[in-house]
Amino acid sequence: MKNFWLIAGALVLLFFLFLFRPADPFDSSVKEITIPAGASTRNVERILTENKILPRLSIFRPLLRLTGLQGEVKAGVYALSPADPLPVVVAKLLSGQIIPLKEIQVTFPEGASIYKMGLNLKEKGFKDWQKFQAMVNEGIGADLRQRHWTIFKYIPSESLEGYLFPDTYRVFPDASAEVLAEAILGRFEAVILPYWEQNKNKTKLTLHETLTLASIIEKEAQQPEERPVIASVFYNRLKIGMPLAADPTIKYALERPSKIVYLDQLSVRSPYNTYKRRGLPPGPICNPGLDSFKAAIYPAKTDYLFFVAKNDGSHIFSKTWQEHQKARGIR
Repeated sequence: MKNFWLIAGALVLLFFLFLFRPADPFDSSVKEITIPAGASTRNVERILTENKILPRLSIFRPLLRLTGLQGEVKAGVYALSPADPLPVVVAKLLSGQIIPLKEIQVTFPEGASIYKMGLNLKEKGFKDWQKFQAMVNEGIGADLRQRHWTIFKYIPSESLEGYLFPDTYRVFPDASAEVLAEAILGRFEAVILPYWEQNKNKTKLTLHETLTLASIIEKEAQQPEERPVIASVFYNRLKIGMPLAADPTIKYALERPSKIVYLDQLSVRSPYNTYKRRGLPPGPICNPGLDSFKAAIYPAKTDYLFFVAKNDGSHIFSKTWQEHQKARGIR
């Protein structure tokens, strides 16, 4: 009988050791793990598992639920190791003993694409810059999408292009791409959405279409005062079913765009080719600022159908093809 209880006790001990086992007892390396503000217990577990701090099968969430500690994990950057057993990991996350990292400051200029924004982040030392770039196709997770439903109800695709408001942001270098995206989306909600709600009855375009047009205006206009005039050209073309023929959309469609759009590039097969496809492209080609967004809602009243850039960045605007050809010769 004595042996039975010894065996039973040993089995119970082994069971608890299994439940509280580290992800890798032989890997004592220390990783800096970022827990974003507002992360759910499920998301915290996912982050820890993806970084191999927790084993694939873990009782992390059940343990927090049973102890009533759900929602008590503090946001921040933690020094964690795959060799840490579960109780140690939980204790660190509940203690709030975060690593005091220095924030980086990054400025996204008006008209930057998500790809260019990612390169800015890379230069500043943001570790998750490639995942940030991937948001042009993959979007963001369901939790963040739900928290920003005021924006995502307008987005017909996964891409965040056009919805990442250009501004200056401060972020920890080890933060996740979604943490940064949440901050940028918050600025979009604070700046663009209120203006849209107050002025949306002044245009027949949807928010997504307005952003798409604003992104083209942003890329074309080098002189701020020309934005409404450039907008008027595109509105006039849309009204008569004329292709927008905007060079920046060709650059966006090309895998390796050149500084100047060449004649042979105008035949690229893409829904963003506004030389071949009438109407607006399927989505924004960059992330426009508020002034271009305003111009897309309030274009100037003109009869212009063409414009050509001058050496100083300004444009010559024309009403007819003949005038346009003359302007191209004298620019």
